[in-house]
Amino acid sequence: VKSGLMIIDQHRAHVRILYDQYMEQMEKCQHASQRMLFPDMVHFSPAEVPVLEAIMDDLHALGFDLSSLGGGSYAINGVPAGIEGLNPETLVTNMVQTAIEKGCKVKEEVQSMLALSLAKAAAIVAGQVLTNEEMNSLVDGLFAVSTPNYTPDGKTVLSVLKEDDLEKLFK
Repeated sequence: VKSGLMIIDQHRAHVRILYDQYMEQMEKCQHASQRMLFPDMVHFSPAEVPVLEAIMDDLHALGFDLSSLGGGSYAINGVPAGIEGLNPETLVTNMVQTAIEKGCKVKEEVQSMLALSLAKAAAIVAGQVLTNEEMNSLVDGLFAVSTPNYTPDGKTVLSVLKEDDLEKLFK
Protein backbone atom coordinates (compact mmCIF):
# COMPACT_ATOMS: atom_id res chain seq x y z
CA VAL A 1 0.00 0.00 0.00
CA LYS A 2 1.10 3.62 -0.34
CA SER A 3 2.05 4.02 3.33
CA GLY A 4 4.03 0.80 3.72
CA LEU A 5 3.63 -2.97 3.72
CA MET A 6 0.26 -4.54 4.55
CA ILE A 7 0.30 -8.00 6.12
CA ILE A 8 -2.95 -9.99 6.17
CA ASP A 9 -3.61 -13.14 8.21
CA GLN A 10 -5.37 -15.26 5.57
CA HIS A 11 -7.17 -17.53 8.05
CA ARG A 12 -8.55 -14.61 10.04
CA ALA A 13 -9.49 -12.79 6.84
CA HIS A 14 -11.43 -15.83 5.64
CA VAL A 15 -13.15 -16.14 9.06
CA ARG A 16 -14.22 -12.46 8.79
CA ILE A 17 -15.59 -12.96 5.27
CA LEU A 18 -17.43 -16.20 6.09
CA TYR A 19 -18.85 -14.79 9.34
CA ASP A 20 -20.39 -11.85 7.48
CA GLN A 21 -21.80 -14.20 4.82
CA TYR A 22 -23.35 -16.50 7.43
CA MET A 23 -24.84 -13.59 9.38
CA GLU A 24 -26.37 -12.22 6.17
CA GLN A 25 -27.77 -15.66 5.32
CA MET A 26 -29.42 -15.93 8.72
CA GLU A 27 -30.87 -12.41 8.54
CA LYS A 28 -32.34 -13.05 5.10
CA CYS A 29 -33.07 -16.74 5.75
CA GLN A 30 -31.22 -17.53 2.52
CA HIS A 31 -29.41 -20.67 3.46
CA ALA A 32 -27.64 -22.76 0.90
CA SER A 33 -28.08 -26.31 2.14
CA GLN A 34 -26.54 -29.37 0.59
CA ARG A 35 -28.49 -32.61 1.06
CA MET A 36 -26.53 -35.58 2.32
CA LEU A 37 -26.73 -38.83 0.43
CA PHE A 38 -26.21 -40.76 3.67
CA PRO A 39 -27.40 -38.72 6.68
CA ASP A 40 -25.08 -38.62 9.68
CA MET A 41 -26.40 -39.47 13.11
CA VAL A 42 -25.66 -37.40 16.19
CA HIS A 43 -26.76 -38.07 19.76
CA PHE A 44 -27.35 -35.51 22.51
CA SER A 45 -27.80 -35.95 26.24
CA PRO A 46 -31.16 -35.01 27.83
CA ALA A 47 -29.54 -31.75 29.05
CA GLU A 48 -28.33 -30.84 25.53
CA VAL A 49 -31.61 -31.48 23.68
CA PRO A 50 -33.40 -28.29 24.89
CA VAL A 51 -30.39 -26.19 23.87
CA LEU A 52 -30.35 -27.81 20.43
CA GLU A 53 -34.09 -27.21 20.04
CA ALA A 54 -33.62 -23.56 21.07
CA ILE A 55 -31.01 -22.96 18.33
CA MET A 56 -32.62 -25.22 15.71
CA ASP A 57 -34.08 -22.30 13.68
CA ASP A 58 -30.68 -20.64 13.53
CA LEU A 59 -29.00 -23.91 12.52
CA HIS A 60 -31.60 -24.25 9.77
CA ALA A 61 -30.95 -20.66 8.66
CA LEU A 62 -27.25 -21.54 8.32
CA GLY A 63 -28.09 -24.53 6.12
CA PHE A 64 -28.24 -27.43 8.56
CA ASP A 65 -31.19 -29.81 8.20
CA LEU A 66 -31.70 -31.92 11.32
CA SER A 67 -34.58 -34.21 12.12
CA SER A 68 -35.33 -35.81 15.47
CA LEU A 69 -35.23 -39.57 15.66
CA GLY A 70 -36.28 -39.63 19.31
CA GLY A 71 -34.28 -40.38 22.43
CA GLY A 72 -31.86 -37.50 21.83
CA SER A 73 -30.77 -38.83 18.44
CA TYR A 74 -30.90 -36.63 15.35
CA ALA A 75 -30.25 -37.24 11.68
CA ILE A 76 -28.21 -34.61 9.85
CA ASN A 77 -29.93 -34.59 6.45
CA GLY A 78 -28.32 -31.42 5.08
CA VAL A 79 -25.33 -29.17 5.76
CA PRO A 80 -24.38 -25.67 4.66
CA ALA A 81 -22.90 -25.59 1.18
CA GLY A 82 -19.19 -24.90 1.12
CA ILE A 83 -18.11 -26.87 4.19
CA GLU A 84 -16.79 -29.90 2.32
CA GLY A 85 -14.32 -31.95 4.30
CA LEU A 86 -15.70 -30.95 7.70
CA ASN A 87 -17.42 -33.42 10.01
CA PRO A 88 -21.10 -32.34 10.36
CA GLU A 89 -21.53 -34.27 13.62
CA THR A 90 -18.59 -32.44 15.20
CA LEU A 91 -19.80 -29.06 13.92
CA VAL A 92 -23.32 -29.46 15.33
CA THR A 93 -22.04 -30.89 18.62
CA ASN A 94 -19.53 -28.04 19.01
CA MET A 95 -22.18 -25.41 18.29
CA VAL A 96 -24.49 -26.90 20.93
CA GLN A 97 -21.59 -27.04 23.43
CA THR A 98 -20.70 -23.41 22.71
CA ALA A 99 -24.35 -22.38 23.20
CA ILE A 100 -24.36 -24.18 26.56
CA GLU A 101 -21.05 -22.60 27.65
CA LYS A 102 -22.00 -19.10 26.55
CA GLY A 103 -25.52 -19.43 27.92
CA CYS A 104 -26.78 -17.44 24.97
CA LYS A 105 -30.40 -16.48 25.45
CA VAL A 106 -30.64 -13.59 23.02
CA LYS A 107 -31.31 -14.64 19.43
CA GLU A 108 -28.72 -12.25 17.94
CA GLU A 109 -26.02 -13.59 20.27
CA VAL A 110 -26.87 -17.16 19.33
CA GLN A 111 -26.77 -16.30 15.64
CA SER A 112 -23.43 -14.53 16.02
CA MET A 113 -21.97 -17.42 17.99
CA LEU A 114 -23.18 -20.00 15.46
CA ALA A 115 -21.90 -17.96 12.52
CA LEU A 116 -18.49 -17.51 14.17
CA SER A 117 -18.24 -21.17 15.11
CA LEU A 118 -19.05 -22.28 11.57
CA ALA A 119 -16.76 -19.63 10.00
CA LYS A 120 -13.80 -20.76 12.12
CA ALA A 121 -14.38 -24.38 11.16
CA ALA A 122 -14.88 -23.68 7.44
CA ALA A 123 -12.10 -21.08 6.94
CA ILE A 124 -8.89 -21.97 5.17
CA VAL A 125 -6.21 -23.18 7.53
CA ALA A 126 -3.37 -20.90 8.55
CA GLY A 127 -0.36 -21.32 6.29
CA GLN A 128 -2.29 -22.89 3.41
CA VAL A 129 -0.65 -21.96 0.13
CA LEU A 130 -2.99 -19.95 -2.09
CA THR A 131 -2.75 -19.12 -5.77
CA ASN A 132 -2.53 -15.48 -6.83
CA GLU A 133 -6.17 -15.65 -7.90
CA GLU A 134 -7.22 -17.03 -4.51
CA MET A 135 -5.20 -14.36 -2.70
CA ASN A 136 -6.75 -11.59 -4.79
CA SER A 137 -10.22 -12.99 -4.18
CA LEU A 138 -9.55 -13.17 -0.44
CA VAL A 139 -8.29 -9.58 -0.29
CA ASP A 140 -11.22 -8.33 -2.40
CA GLY A 141 -13.66 -10.21 -0.17
CA LEU A 142 -12.01 -8.85 2.96
CA PHE A 143 -12.25 -5.24 1.85
CA ALA A 144 -15.88 -5.76 0.82
CA VAL A 145 -16.93 -6.43 4.44
CA SER A 146 -17.89 -3.64 6.82
CA THR A 147 -15.06 -4.19 9.33
CA PRO A 148 -12.04 -5.78 7.62
CA ASN A 149 -9.50 -4.95 10.36
CA TYR A 150 -10.75 -7.40 13.00
CA THR A 151 -12.33 -10.83 13.28
CA PRO A 152 -15.76 -11.02 14.92
CA ASP A 153 -14.06 -12.01 18.18
CA GLY A 154 -11.68 -9.03 18.06
CA LYS A 155 -8.45 -10.51 16.66
CA THR A 156 -6.38 -8.41 14.26
CA VAL A 157 -6.77 -9.41 10.60
CA LEU A 158 -4.33 -6.99 9.01
CA SER A 159 -1.46 -4.76 9.97
CA VAL A 160 0.44 -2.09 8.07
CA LEU A 161 4.17 -1.65 8.60
CA LYS A 162 4.90 1.99 7.85
CA GLU A 163 7.52 2.74 5.20
CA ASP A 164 9.61 4.62 7.78
CA ASP A 165 9.62 1.59 10.10
CA LEU A 166 10.68 -0.66 7.22
CA GLU A 167 13.56 1.66 6.37
CA LYS A 168 14.73 1.61 10.00
CA LEU A 169 14.92 -2.19 9.87
CA PHE A 170 17.49 -2.04 7.07
CA LYS A 171 19.81 0.72 8.37
